[in-house]
Amino acid sequence: MTSDDTTARELADRIFDATLGLFDIATMYVGERLGFYRALGSSAAMTPGELAAATGTRERFVREWCEQQAAGGILGCDDLAAGPGARRFLLPAGHRDVLADRDGPAFAAGGMPALVSALAALRDLPDLVRVTPGPAPTDPAETAAQDGRGEANRPLFRYLLAGWLASLPAVHARLGESPPARVLDVACGAGWSSLAIATAYPDVRVDAIDLDEAVIALARRHADEAHLGDRVAFRAVDAAEPGLEGPYDLVTCFEALHDMVDPVRVITTWRRLLAPDGTCLVVDIRAEPAFMAPAGRLERLAYGWSVVDCLPATLGSPGSAATGAVMRPATLEGYALTAGFSGVEILPIEDPGWRFYRLRR
Repeated sequence: MTSDDTTARELADRIFDATLGLFDIATMYVGERLGFYRALGSSAAMTPGELAAATGTRERFVREWCEQQAAGGILGCDDLAAGPGARRFLLPAGHRDVLADRDGPAFAAGGMPALVSALAALRDLPDLVRVTPGPAPTDPAETAAQDGRGEANRPLFRYLLAGWLASLPAVHARLGESPPARVLDVACGAGWSSLAIATAYPDVRVDAIDLDEAVIALARRHADEAHLGDRVAFRAVDAAEPGLEGPYDLVTCFEALHDMVDPVRVITTWRRLLAPDGTCLVVDIRAEPAFMAPAGRLERLAYGWSVVDCLPATLGSPGSAATGAVMRPATLEGYALTAGFSGVEILPIEDPGWRFYRLRR
């Protein structure tokens, strides 16, 4: 490994740790604003249901927040092996001084709102400091591009996706055969996964779908720039849309199933669309098989995203599965079985952040 490689790894690790710190600030802000710390500070230990009742909040969100806080070592948990609703969480005495005792000398949670406000102002900061500010974007695709949608995973798709697929012999063979294989890329976002598949396999036809019309417009722009618009078709459509027509030789879903309101309905549609010898590939966060606290860095990252973004985004929708970002293998298998698949196979593809699943017919 060169010194440049070492420096890059050190900086990447620093950014990862800073991200964890950012999520700690954000979720502490939530705990302070909703009164979670004050309620826990006045009790020996509470279940998520008890904390939700004491604070007038949604139990499912409270459970995710408690697990995130325990995963990061902020809360304690008295029975890791208990069921999700039965675990009791407590605020250690020293942490109580910092997070719950507003009149004490060590209280620090009162500064969280100011930090969050400063972070919220960052979106407008670049235009404020430019000598000649550019016009506000009116093109939805340009707005999506400025929001950075899809950029986080772009390097993985660009440099690793072809290798992942090549490691699956039957999939790799079909994608290179005639007649041209058909691929459905679900929740494609800015299109980087769809374009990587089309680049690696020059004969395939990819249908890529996402609910967000702005991000689909951005994906079309990316396809035109890559000269792949003739083989990759992007559409803004529900992944459970009954009008979708197969058969597809490969259905993919990269780090998105946990964000869906009704994953069983979506997976049921995938099963209908698959060719008899087709493959359904789900790639999602490498969550631990069971809850643990304190937890590792990746689990903490997943919980951070879950509390501030993934879970709240679906929590208010009627009938939502409220999966959250920490989708454990057993959860996915339960969805797949309910949708009519016979089970889930964890594929032997090594990646530090993602786990690869094949849904068995």
